Formats: sequence, C-alpha cells, structure tokens
Amino acid sequence: MKIIDCIVLGVACLACTPSDYYTLQGTLPENSKATEVYLLTGEGKGTDTLAKSTVRGDRTFTLKGKAENRLLYLNMGNYGGRVYFYSEPGEYQLKKIGNNYLVETGQEGMQSRLNAHLEKIEKNSTERFDLQKRMAETSDEGDLESLGRENERLWKQGNDLLLDMVTDFSSTSVAAMLVQDNMWIISYDFKLFTRAVKAMGDGPDSEIRKEIMEKYEAAKQKQLTGKAPDFTLPDLKGENVILSNYKGKYLLIDFWASWCKPCRMKIKELKKEYDRLQELGIEVIAISCDKKKEDWLKAVEEDQPMWKQLRVDQEINGSDTADDYKVEFLPTLYLISPDGMVLDTNPGMEEIERVVKNNSEA
Repeated sequence: MKIIDCIVLGVACLACTPSDYYTLQGTLPENSKATEVYLLTGEGKGTDTLAKSTVRGDRTFTLKGKAENRLLYLNMGNYGGRVYFYSEPGEYQLKKIGNNYLVETGQEGMQSRLNAHLEKIEKNSTERFDLQKRMAETSDEGDLESLGRENERLWKQGNDLLLDMVTDFSSTSVAAMLVQDNMWIISYDFKLFTRAVKAMGDGPDSEIRKEIMEKYEAAKQKQLTGKAPDFTLPDLKGENVILSNYKGKYLLIDFWASWCKPCRMKIKELKKEYDRLQELGIEVIAISCDKKKEDWLKAVEEDQPMWKQLRVDQEINGSDTADDYKVEFLPTLYLISPDGMVLDTNPGMEEIERVVKNNSEA
C-alpha cells in the first residue's frame, strides 16, 4: 500500500511541476553564427542569465526553465538580436515577423498582449523602411514632397503605437522597460518624452524607472519656457529686427539652416499653411543658423518664403540666438504669445490652432 501511495504521489508531482515552467523553441536565422542563446534579465551591466541553450546543427534550440512572470530578453547573438519574452508557464515558439522576431504563444496572457502591439509596430517600421527607400531613389520634387508627408505620418503613427504599448502595461515594470528600451526615439522629442512618462504611470520603484525620470528632468531643464529671449538680428536688407517689436502679436519663430533638408521641407509646409496662420493672427519669423551669408541668401531665393527672414549674428545681438533659445535640433519652432511667453515648441497646425484658441479664451 505504501508503494502504491508513493507512485500516486510521484505522478501527482510530475503533473504539477510543468505548470510552473515554460518551454521556448525556435530556429535561428540562416546567417546566424550563434552557438548559444540566452534568456537575460536585462541588457548591459547588472544583467543576469536565467537560462541558456546550445544551438543545434540545424540552428534550432530549446530553452526550458521556471516561469519568472516578468519581461525578459531572449538574446540570439548578432543576427536576430534581442527579443521580448514574458515568461509565464506554457509552450512558446520563436516566430519571424518582417525583419524581426517575436515569441509566439497560443495562450492569453502578457506575451500575447505584447505581441499584439509588436506586430503593429513592426508593420509600421516595415512601411517606413520601404518608403524611405523610395525617397532615396526618387529625384522628382513633387514625389519627394508627397513621400515626405507620408513619412512624417508614419513616423507619428509609430510613436503613437509605441505609446499605446507602454500605456497597455502602465504602472508595471514592463512599461518602464519598454520606455527605457526606446529612449533613442523618445528622448529626441521632449513632447514624446512627456507622453511616454505619463503612459508609464506610477511605480513600481526600480533603478530603470529612476534612470528614466532623471533623464526626463535633465531634458526638462533644456526646454525653453517662460519669457522668450529678446534679440536684435539683421534681415535680408541688413536692417535690424527686434523681437520686442512684435509685442501684442502671436509669433511663430522657425530656426533653420540652408543645409538642413527637413528645414527646407518645413518651409514648403509653412508656405501652404501661411494663409491660415495669418487668419489666426500669427506672424512668422525665420532665423537662419547658416554660418555663411551667401548660403542663407541662396536658400531664401530658391524657397521664396513669404515671411520675415533673419540670420543669427553674434556681433549684432551680443550672443548666439540659437543658444539663447536652447535650440538642439533643426528645424525648431516656437510659438510665442502676444505678451512674449513661450506657448509651445515644434507645434503642428492643429496644436497651433488649439493653443491660440485656448489662450484667447483664458
């Protein structure tokens, strides 16, 4: 009887044990030279290896381990890179999507939620890559302008998809990891950074979250806020223009340069929006950061903007106006209120209309 009891107990234990474990199988890319794959807790310093598997001759591997119920990284070497894996109990399979990979699962859970976002993001990324390839191959100005607008739309869509993913895991360690992993995109645009921090939500406290917030506060200090710095700069005729002369009017200031392709595209965009800006009572001023006056004049002649054109001149102004305005990237635009306060940075037309309307009603 004791022997039977032991057998029954052993079978029961075997039946229970797999419920706490995962199995992840896959095949590496043909060009992969990896001999092992690893399941890691993170990237860089302080990363722990939770599991590893030898890659077989047919490039297949099998990872098994106790489910951690947290977001981990599957590292497949130089070819294939890092893949997200939320290790809940169950069976998983590596799947190729576009130019990347994800961990496929047939069960509902954190991984399936993550995959739903990753598939949309990968689709957007593929569309942007194909579009940029077409942009590089075309020389037609009309096509280039149209493709440029589509590229901007896809880029904004990609940012929205990224934030949708972060929001879905708000106030979890997953959200913080997703923000950290995409800092190269997020930190480029302070507005996007602000949205990402909001989407990340509160807690739990971690080194990752602490590092993100430190970077956010540092970026915040670099933003132009409060009173717009006054300036005295020369226009095309060599006459000095003073910012304070525009007191009582809304003002859109565009920092640009002749060698900056996105800047030149922005000029074309502003030309199309100029009548609407005038209807809203907004004056436009462009400040060129060109070192050579002739480059500035040539670009203005080519683009034919309808608004006031100025150029950074430290001798006349006493300082570098671009530095005074904390300009880090070109183009950079600022919307200034009638009383000289900075209302917004790099606003789109919808944002401009909303800000002017809200400011007028206040």
